[in-house]
Amino acid sequence: MVFVDFGRNKVFALADDGEDVLIFESFGDLVERLRPTVIVVDSLPRKLQNTAAGLAKTGITFLRLKNLRGVAEERKANGVRKNHENDAKMLREIYRRHPYMFQPISTSPEELEVRALTELWVGITRHKKMAKHARTTTEDQLVTEMHKKLTRYTKVLAKRIHEKAMALQLYRKAVEELGVKGPMLAYIICHDAIALTTLPKDRLAVRYCMTRRFWKRRPLRSRLLTLLAAAAVINGYPKYRKIYEEYRQKGKRHWSANLRVAMRMLRDLRQLSRQEHRQLNQRAGPPA
Repeated sequence: MVFVDFGRNKVFALADDGEDVLIFESFGDLVERLRPTVIVVDSLPRKLQNTAAGLAKTGITFLRLKNLRGVAEERKANGVRKNHENDAKMLREIYRRHPYMFQPISTSPEELEVRALTELWVGITRHKKMAKHARTTTEDQLVTEMHKKLTRYTKVLAKRIHEKAMALQLYRKAVEELGVKGPMLAYIICHDAIALTTLPKDRLAVRYCMTRRFWKRRPLRSRLLTLLAAAAVINGYPKYRKIYEEYRQKGKRHWSANLRVAMRMLRDLRQLSRQEHRQLNQRAGPPA
């Protein structure tokens, strides 16, 4: 694992077990010399995204800090001067304490495209909800037309996301084996695949707020998972509908029963993700 910062047309790299920050002329030089399996960055410059996608095909995983101000906040908290060497060191400290604050950048160009489409879908869906609410407070024809257009765009985009996401093995497996599909599933897979693969069941449940935490707003991934579970129940997917009905018969309320379905769906996705990861390792063969 290598922690990387960029500046002055150079690449500054710090190995996980290293003491000194090394300076390289390019990404290619870094990979050739250090041969990392995971590269951690605070952000990836746009001009290097195609390079990262190409390196990802060789088995290298790229992780990005979710909060782009994380390194600056870490410097301030430790009283460290800003420079590229210190930023690489701060990045390593953040990862060691809070690995969940990082997410994969990409494993393929297809995943990058699906991720961008799902983020657009989330934005349009929020605007559609705002337009629907505005229709209840005004009779302006423009508001009605905007709501209709946003609804149409949301449906068209959801269909496109499904078509593109079928190129992703984990999404395709979820569709075939679990029977669920759509932009909410694609968003979770594209943004959180590494957590599904690496985290144990209990920590994954906490990450998705499957425990009762009334004082804290649920993150987007948690809200999408519960909505996906509710859609599976409403659409009558046998596996998840059965779980929902069993808990309702036990006297559980709708929300509690739906949360149980979401928990089971999360564990199923984790199992599929880990199976895929093992299969990739087997195809890659033992290390040389």
